[in-house]
Amino acid sequence: MNPQPPVKEIVERISRAASDLPPEGPLQTEARNQLQDLVKQLGFALETPLDTLNRLVFSPFQHAVVRIAINLSLFEYLIEAGPDGKTLNELTTKTGVDPNLMSMYLLHREPYWKEFDFVGPVFQKMPEFLAKNDYRFPTAYHGPFQATYDTEMSGYDYIMEPRWADTLTDCNLFMKGRREGGVSWLEFYPFADNVLTGADTNPDAVTVVDVGGGLGHGLTELKDKFPELKGRLILQDLPKTIEHAGDGGGIFEPTAHDFFTPQPVQGSKAYLIRQVLHDWPDQECQVILKHLAAAMRAGYSKLLVNEIIIPEVGASDFIIACDLVMMGLGGGMERTKSHWSSLLESAGLRIENVWTLNEQTESVMEAVLI
Repeated sequence: MNPQPPVKEIVERISRAASDLPPEGPLQTEARNQLQDLVKQLGFALETPLDTLNRLVFSPFQHAVVRIAINLSLFEYLIEAGPDGKTLNELTTKTGVDPNLMSMYLLHREPYWKEFDFVGPVFQKMPEFLAKNDYRFPTAYHGPFQATYDTEMSGYDYIMEPRWADTLTDCNLFMKGRREGGVSWLEFYPFADNVLTGADTNPDAVTVVDVGGGLGHGLTELKDKFPELKGRLILQDLPKTIEHAGDGGGIFEPTAHDFFTPQPVQGSKAYLIRQVLHDWPDQECQVILKHLAAAMRAGYSKLLVNEIIIPEVGASDFIIACDLVMMGLGGGMERTKSHWSSLLESAGLRIENVWTLNEQTESVMEAVLI
């Protein structure tokens, strides 16, 4: 492990990074990520052992606090208030919350809550599970999730149960917001040159199959960016998700499909699978990929895998957190480029090229049949 640079050195690096910023306009992603990383380094360098202990011990309470805010509709009240905000007295009057409790909340707000109800208990169970299982890597059906909820189902099957319907809706909305809030893969992948060029323009031909594509926002974005796109767009996901996808609005065809079963759409120009494979261990990924490979037409079809590629060393906090979430829910993981390459080759596919914007944006791996 590399030693933490001294405080003075980090401050000087922040100063140099700041001097390179443009005089106006929004920060570019790379510059923003660099400054965020330096500020984190400075924070860690300034921590005492007690500071570190407190940060780790008390961090779970942030999720609870935000869940309370959601239950009280505090965010809606603050949005209605506009830039002037609300005073402590106004919020306590509006909600009926004890002023002392409200003041404690206002000092500990944190803008992230999604995983508290469903995933939070899994993290609480994770240390115990790993210790009892000699720190072996979990599988899709034997891991912290199953130990937490006393089930043999995977986390992704379990959330389809009726009692988690609201959570499933929240998860779909979260993924929609995460994709819309980040940089789209279409901003740096040459879709027109690599997919549209040479694609069959017959109206019955399929141009893109979005495998596990959620509510279809990705295909809608695709059509908006490339209105000249010919051919059919197919959205595939489990029935419970497809129920919420509507009729496709004349843009895509919603189709219920389990990607662990043979791919019904043969010979599409592109099969797109975004932020799906990291949910699963290698064994399950091989099943998914082999079904896709069997449907692809040699010399024509491409598989587009939109996933994080982690560096061999020095992964960011964000990627580490994603890795832990995937492991806890279903034995999944984020993968290095070499891991992705070997995984795809095990299913009869070869990575031809990779497009990466930055470490925290999902890369696009373009694969073809071997």
